[in-house]
Amino acid sequence: MSKQRILVCPICGETQSESSLCTACGVSLVKDELLIAEGGIGPWWVRDETLPHNPGMTYDHLAHLAKCGKIERHTLLRGPTTRQLWMVARRVAGIAHLLKRCHDCGAHVSPKDRSCPECNVPFLAYRDRNNFGLDESDPSRGEIDGMSSFLNDTMILNTSSKPLSIPDRKSVEPTEPFEDGVGSPQFRAVQRRLESTLRAKRNLTVTVVLLILISMGLAIMAFK
Repeated sequence: MSKQRILVCPICGETQSESSLCTACGVSLVKDELLIAEGGIGPWWVRDETLPHNPGMTYDHLAHLAKCGKIERHTLLRGPTTRQLWMVARRVAGIAHLLKRCHDCGAHVSPKDRSCPECNVPFLAYRDRNNFGLDESDPSRGEIDGMSSFLNDTMILNTSSKPLSIPDRKSVEPTEPFEDGVGSPQFRAVQRRLESTLRAKRNLTVTVVLLILISMGLAIMAFK
Protein backbone atom coordinates (compact mmCIF):
# COMPACT_ATOMS: atom_id res chain seq x y z
CA MET A 1 0.00 0.00 0.00
CA SER A 2 1.55 3.25 -1.14
CA LYS A 3 1.68 6.17 1.26
CA GLN A 4 -0.14 9.34 0.32
CA ARG A 5 2.24 12.18 -0.44
CA ILE A 6 2.07 15.36 1.63
CA LEU A 7 2.32 18.63 -0.26
CA VAL A 8 3.43 22.05 1.01
CA CYS A 9 1.93 24.98 -0.87
CA PRO A 10 4.89 27.10 -2.03
CA ILE A 11 2.77 30.25 -1.82
CA CYS A 12 1.12 30.15 1.63
CA GLY A 13 3.01 27.24 3.23
CA GLU A 14 -0.11 25.19 4.01
CA THR A 15 0.56 21.45 4.44
CA GLN A 16 -2.03 19.25 2.72
CA SER A 17 -2.59 16.09 0.74
CA GLU A 18 -1.23 16.13 -2.79
CA SER A 19 -3.61 17.97 -5.13
CA SER A 20 -3.62 20.46 -7.98
CA LEU A 21 -5.17 23.27 -5.94
CA CYS A 22 -4.17 24.65 -2.53
CA THR A 23 -6.97 24.15 -0.03
CA ALA A 24 -5.95 27.29 1.89
CA CYS A 25 -5.13 30.07 -0.57
CA GLY A 26 -6.71 28.56 -3.71
CA VAL A 27 -3.57 28.90 -5.84
CA SER A 28 -3.15 26.36 -8.61
CA LEU A 29 -0.24 24.05 -7.85
CA VAL A 30 0.33 23.07 -11.47
CA LYS A 31 3.90 23.99 -12.39
CA ASP A 32 3.07 26.30 -15.30
CA GLU A 33 0.40 28.15 -13.32
CA LEU A 34 2.70 28.49 -10.31
CA LEU A 35 4.93 30.65 -12.52
CA ILE A 36 2.01 33.06 -12.86
CA ALA A 37 1.65 33.15 -9.08
CA GLU A 38 5.37 33.86 -8.71
CA GLY A 39 5.00 36.75 -11.11
CA GLY A 40 2.55 38.37 -8.70
CA ILE A 41 4.94 38.30 -5.74
CA GLY A 42 6.22 41.70 -4.68
CA PRO A 43 7.11 43.94 -1.71
CA TRP A 44 3.58 45.07 -0.76
CA TRP A 45 1.44 43.47 1.98
CA VAL A 46 -2.19 43.76 3.08
CA ARG A 47 -2.71 42.64 6.66
CA ASP A 48 -4.91 39.55 6.45
CA GLU A 49 -5.27 37.33 9.51
CA THR A 50 -6.87 34.57 7.43
CA LEU A 51 -3.75 34.26 5.25
CA PRO A 52 -0.89 35.38 7.50
CA HIS A 53 1.82 33.47 5.61
CA ASN A 54 1.10 34.69 2.09
CA PRO A 55 3.99 36.46 0.32
CA GLY A 56 3.81 40.11 -0.63
CA MET A 57 2.22 41.30 -3.86
CA THR A 58 3.16 43.65 -6.68
CA TYR A 59 2.15 47.30 -6.72
CA ASP A 60 -0.16 46.70 -9.70
CA HIS A 61 -2.03 43.99 -7.78
CA LEU A 62 -2.39 46.23 -4.74
CA ALA A 63 -3.56 49.15 -6.88
CA HIS A 64 -6.13 46.86 -8.54
CA LEU A 65 -7.49 45.87 -5.11
CA ALA A 66 -7.77 49.54 -4.18
CA LYS A 67 -9.61 50.43 -7.39
CA CYS A 68 -12.00 47.49 -6.93
CA GLY A 69 -12.89 48.58 -3.40
CA LYS A 70 -11.26 45.58 -1.72
CA ILE A 71 -8.94 47.97 0.15
CA GLU A 72 -10.45 50.76 2.21
CA ARG A 73 -8.90 53.91 3.69
CA HIS A 74 -8.33 52.24 7.08
CA THR A 75 -6.97 48.95 5.72
CA LEU A 76 -3.50 48.22 7.09
CA LEU A 77 -0.76 48.10 4.45
CA ARG A 78 3.01 48.03 4.35
CA GLY A 79 5.46 48.36 1.50
CA PRO A 80 8.35 50.39 0.06
CA THR A 81 6.77 53.76 0.84
CA THR A 82 6.11 52.81 4.48
CA ARG A 83 9.59 51.27 4.92
CA GLN A 84 7.77 47.96 5.57
CA LEU A 85 6.00 49.36 8.66
CA TRP A 86 2.23 48.89 8.96
CA MET A 87 0.21 52.00 8.12
CA VAL A 88 -3.41 52.85 7.30
CA ALA A 89 -3.98 52.94 3.54
CA ARG A 90 -5.00 56.62 3.46
CA ARG A 91 -1.43 57.49 4.59
CA VAL A 92 0.43 55.19 2.18
CA ALA A 93 2.15 57.03 -0.67
CA GLY A 94 1.24 55.49 -4.03
CA ILE A 95 -2.05 54.03 -2.74
CA ALA A 96 -3.83 56.78 -0.79
CA HIS A 97 -4.68 58.83 -3.89
CA LEU A 98 -6.39 55.78 -5.40
CA LEU A 99 -8.66 55.92 -2.32
CA LYS A 100 -9.33 59.63 -2.96
CA ARG A 101 -7.02 60.94 -0.23
CA CYS A 102 -3.68 62.72 -0.28
CA HIS A 103 -1.20 60.65 1.71
CA ASP A 104 0.59 63.79 2.93
CA CYS A 105 -2.08 66.33 3.89
CA GLY A 106 -5.25 64.19 3.80
CA ALA A 107 -7.04 66.40 1.26
CA HIS A 108 -9.76 64.96 -0.99
CA VAL A 109 -8.30 64.14 -4.42
CA SER A 110 -9.24 62.30 -7.57
CA PRO A 111 -7.62 58.91 -8.32
CA LYS A 112 -6.62 60.41 -11.69
CA ASP A 113 -4.67 63.30 -10.12
CA ARG A 114 -0.92 63.20 -10.50
CA SER A 115 -0.32 65.49 -7.53
CA CYS A 116 -2.23 66.96 -4.63
CA PRO A 117 -4.00 70.26 -5.49
CA GLU A 118 -3.55 71.39 -1.87
CA CYS A 119 0.09 70.57 -0.93
CA ASN A 120 1.46 69.73 -4.42
CA VAL A 121 2.97 66.42 -3.29
CA PRO A 122 3.35 64.08 -6.31
CA PHE A 123 1.38 60.83 -6.57
CA LEU A 124 3.71 58.14 -7.91
CA ALA A 125 3.42 54.43 -8.73
CA TYR A 126 6.08 52.25 -7.06
CA ARG A 127 6.44 49.19 -9.26
CA ASP A 128 10.00 48.12 -8.40
CA ARG A 129 9.81 44.53 -7.13
CA ASN A 130 13.38 44.58 -5.85
CA ASN A 131 13.09 47.63 -3.59
CA PHE A 132 11.63 47.01 -0.14
CA GLY A 133 11.96 50.65 0.92
CA LEU A 134 14.40 49.87 3.72
CA ASP A 135 17.22 52.14 2.55
CA GLU A 136 17.56 55.82 3.40
CA SER A 137 16.78 57.09 -0.08
CA ASP A 138 13.45 57.33 -1.87
CA PRO A 139 12.24 54.13 -3.59
CA SER A 140 13.85 53.72 -6.99
CA ARG A 141 11.97 53.61 -10.27
CA GLY A 142 13.33 50.22 -11.29
CA GLU A 143 17.11 50.62 -11.13
CA ILE A 144 18.75 47.52 -9.71
CA ASP A 145 21.89 47.94 -7.64
CA GLY A 146 23.56 44.55 -7.43
CA MET A 147 21.91 41.13 -7.74
CA SER A 148 18.13 40.91 -7.89
CA SER A 149 16.35 38.84 -5.24
CA PHE A 150 14.20 37.29 -8.01
CA LEU A 151 17.03 35.62 -9.96
CA ASN A 152 16.71 31.88 -10.47
CA ASP A 153 19.61 29.46 -9.89
CA THR A 154 20.77 29.54 -13.50
CA MET A 155 20.82 33.33 -13.61
CA ILE A 156 22.72 33.49 -10.31
CA LEU A 157 25.40 31.12 -11.65
CA ASN A 158 25.69 33.22 -14.80
CA THR A 159 25.95 36.48 -12.90
CA SER A 160 29.46 37.85 -13.15
CA SER A 161 31.03 39.17 -9.99
CA LYS A 162 34.44 40.34 -8.90
CA PRO A 163 36.43 37.32 -7.68
CA LEU A 164 37.73 37.28 -4.16
CA SER A 165 41.45 37.81 -3.78
CA ILE A 166 43.88 37.54 -0.90
CA PRO A 167 45.13 40.99 0.10
CA ASP A 168 48.82 41.71 -0.30
CA ARG A 169 50.75 40.79 2.81
CA LYS A 170 52.51 43.74 4.32
CA SER A 171 56.24 43.40 4.86
CA VAL A 172 57.25 43.00 8.49
CA GLU A 173 60.87 43.97 7.82
CA PRO A 174 61.81 47.25 9.50
CA THR A 175 62.45 50.15 7.18
CA GLU A 176 65.17 51.54 9.47
CA PRO A 177 68.05 49.77 11.25
CA PHE A 178 67.29 48.58 14.76
CA GLU A 179 68.76 51.11 17.18
CA ASP A 180 67.89 49.68 20.59
CA GLY A 181 70.73 47.09 20.95
CA VAL A 182 74.00 47.25 22.90
CA GLY A 183 76.26 49.93 21.40
CA SER A 184 73.40 51.94 19.95
CA PRO A 185 73.16 55.69 20.74
CA GLN A 186 70.09 55.05 22.90
CA PHE A 187 71.88 52.35 24.94
CA ARG A 188 74.98 54.53 25.41
CA ALA A 189 72.85 57.47 26.57
CA VAL A 190 71.18 55.30 29.22
CA GLN A 191 74.57 53.90 30.23
CA ARG A 192 75.99 57.42 30.69
CA ARG A 193 73.03 58.46 32.83
CA LEU A 194 73.49 55.36 35.03
CA GLU A 195 77.22 56.00 35.45
CA SER A 196 76.56 59.63 36.36
CA THR A 197 74.01 58.57 38.99
CA LEU A 198 76.44 56.05 40.50
CA ARG A 199 79.22 58.68 40.67
CA ALA A 200 76.91 61.17 42.40
CA LYS A 201 75.84 58.51 44.90
CA ARG A 202 79.48 57.56 45.59
CA ASN A 203 80.51 61.19 46.12
CA LEU A 204 77.55 61.77 48.44
CA THR A 205 78.49 58.71 50.53
CA VAL A 206 82.13 59.90 50.90
CA THR A 207 80.95 63.38 51.94
CA VAL A 208 78.60 61.98 54.59
CA VAL A 209 81.37 59.76 56.03
CA LEU A 210 83.79 62.70 56.21
CA LEU A 211 81.21 64.86 57.96
CA ILE A 212 80.61 62.13 60.54
CA LEU A 213 84.37 61.76 61.23
CA ILE A 214 84.81 65.49 61.59
CA SER A 215 81.84 65.68 63.98
CA MET A 216 83.27 62.86 66.12
CA GLY A 217 86.70 64.57 66.24
CA LEU A 218 85.21 67.85 67.35
CA ALA A 219 83.18 66.08 70.04
CA ILE A 220 86.33 64.34 71.48
CA MET A 221 88.25 67.60 71.55
CA ALA A 222 85.40 69.30 73.37
CA PHE A 223 85.41 66.72 76.22
CA LYS A 224 89.17 67.13 76.76
